[in-house]
Amino acid sequence: MKIAEIAYPLPLHRTFDYEVPAELSGRVSAGMRVRAPFGPRPSLAGVVLSVRDGESALTLKSVASVLDATPILSEEHLALGRWLSARYAAPIGECIKSLLPASLRNARRALKEDPALWGRPQGVAEPHKEPTFELTAGQAGAVDVLRARLAERKFSSHLIFGVPASGKTEVYVRLIREAVKGTGQALFLVPEIALTRPFFESFASSVGLPRAAVGLWHSQMSVSGRKQVWLGLRGGSIRVVVGARSACLLPFKDLRLAVLDEEQDESYKQDDQAPCYHARDVVLERARRWNAVAVLGSATPSIESFAAVETKELELLRMDERVARSTPPPRVSILDRSLGTSWGGGMAADSGAKAKASAFGSCLSAELVFAIKDRLAKREQSILLVNRRGYSNFIICRKCGWVARCPECQVAFIHHQEAESFIVRCHHCGARAGVPPACGQCKQGPLAFAGVGTQKVVAELKSILPGVRVLRMDSDTVSKEKPADEGIYEKFQRREADVLVGTKLVAKGYHFPEVTLVGVVDADTMLHMPDFRAAERTVQLLVQAAGRAGRAEKPGEVLLQTTQPTHYAMQAVARLDYAAFARQEIAMRAELAYPPSSALVRILFLARTEDAASKSAGEAAGALAATLSESESILGPAPGVHAKFQGRFRYHLLVKARKKERLGAILDAVLKLELPSGVKAKVNVDPYDFM
Repeated sequence: MKIAEIAYPLPLHRTFDYEVPAELSGRVSAGMRVRAPFGPRPSLAGVVLSVRDGESALTLKSVASVLDATPILSEEHLALGRWLSARYAAPIGECIKSLLPASLRNARRALKEDPALWGRPQGVAEPHKEPTFELTAGQAGAVDVLRARLAERKFSSHLIFGVPASGKTEVYVRLIREAVKGTGQALFLVPEIALTRPFFESFASSVGLPRAAVGLWHSQMSVSGRKQVWLGLRGGSIRVVVGARSACLLPFKDLRLAVLDEEQDESYKQDDQAPCYHARDVVLERARRWNAVAVLGSATPSIESFAAVETKELELLRMDERVARSTPPPRVSILDRSLGTSWGGGMAADSGAKAKASAFGSCLSAELVFAIKDRLAKREQSILLVNRRGYSNFIICRKCGWVARCPECQVAFIHHQEAESFIVRCHHCGARAGVPPACGQCKQGPLAFAGVGTQKVVAELKSILPGVRVLRMDSDTVSKEKPADEGIYEKFQRREADVLVGTKLVAKGYHFPEVTLVGVVDADTMLHMPDFRAAERTVQLLVQAAGRAGRAEKPGEVLLQTTQPTHYAMQAVARLDYAAFARQEIAMRAELAYPPSSALVRILFLARTEDAASKSAGEAAGALAATLSESESILGPAPGVHAKFQGRFRYHLLVKARKKERLGAILDAVLKLELPSGVKAKVNVDPYDFM
């Protein structure tokens, strides 16, 4: 008989066998969606992974119906699903589900496709002439090497390490125009926050294809829009897709080039749901399967990619020269805030007016204010990086140390200004409340509003420099933008503001020719996070931010306010020497057995009671310890940094493996752990989120 192997979109680490009944003979193939009885459910939609001839010792249920006339997932796509499951210890059904757009999951009817989505796109190619400007030596060298690799039609992987403003995007565009000749397709991944409308429209018009042949993919798209792009790529009518992280999972018909820009960006790692994949790993794996060229690019590559260059897994292509050759790199100065001016200041909680008045002077040093005034006089623009949104970071009692926290998540409430009033908000579950009038514990001590957010910096600027035009760019302001509206990016580009204040959004690849000053209000924000990547993330953000200054003819200046001016991360930024920092970081991590010198697995236990979470984590640690070799170790268990989140207590442990080839055996042991009812475990391979 014919036996179909089916994966269901459920958190189960297995597939299920079903008999293909005679009436469906010849109609069931791998990659099709079917419906079949599952447990007490009379019918559940799943995807067929394979069909084989054979007999079963068990009595098999039968496939009830077939939803597709032809497979909607190719052999390559199904193999990707299996690879995701094995690589990240994720349920196979959830991995297959992640490959389908929402409109095709748990569908109840057959897929109807538009024939126009197959083959060449209709329409006229966008008029585009090859630019006449001369490429820098680094650009020309990268283009020559990668064009040759494309011509070979073999897998190759490369890291473009280019200083800010070295013209990496121009290299990508020229390679994409080469890759899409004939029937070729190209994937271009960028961090989601960089997917602005102006960027996409400019890019789409530069690749020499009809507009309909260039697709866009990100989380804010409509369900129908995503379906059209998914089907267009699968059929071959869409030749280039520009997208955020999940675009690496899209179907292709003839993939020849995969580009991951700003490859160090943490948004490429999915940590919140299975499969917890990293787009960098997926891009390399898919390029390998397609015999395509994979290109990673960054001014501040991840330490993992730097290490991969040393082991010859990636070929390094350097671009050390800025496109604006006459303009030197920005001058970076460190402003020592460890003495004198206090951070955050104390704010009385009795009135909004007093709060604002007492906060002024606590954020910006005299040197930074003077530099902003100088740019205003020259009619130049400035950017201020404040990697915290809101007004203040937390509210604390000066007498007993009580901190206002979210009751569900037990994380500190963030102090926000809304119109003329103040509130507190949880940045995790979205809970809102009024500002507490007094300490929630001793009821006596005065409250201090500590830390600096984007709102506070904007308020201070307007107080110190009356008439200054300020725009704020953080997730609160960007989320309010509508597609039809002119965004913050466009307004600042058109010089409708003198100063742009924002979180890390302002450091991500924007080109503002009139920006000659970048000020970092608190360069220490990420340096003290409980994360072995804290220094790396700090240096990457600050170097990227520094790269926004002096990108055209006018030289730039960068001022870093820090309380740790001698820290090796700050010194690396001051020298703009990321390569030296990376080498030092690789050596330090090797001593401590942290990636990239080891594989890391985080197991997070969640339960309604702290005792259940703690006990399950402890028992799991003991069971795993018995399976590990001498080169492997366990850290923990310990309460999560967010010990309680959305009503659940959290304990976690980390497994380190110096021999990465042992990762599969470790994950097998992890998946065999038995957990009591009411306790859930989340497995994250190579985690980026330790909170």
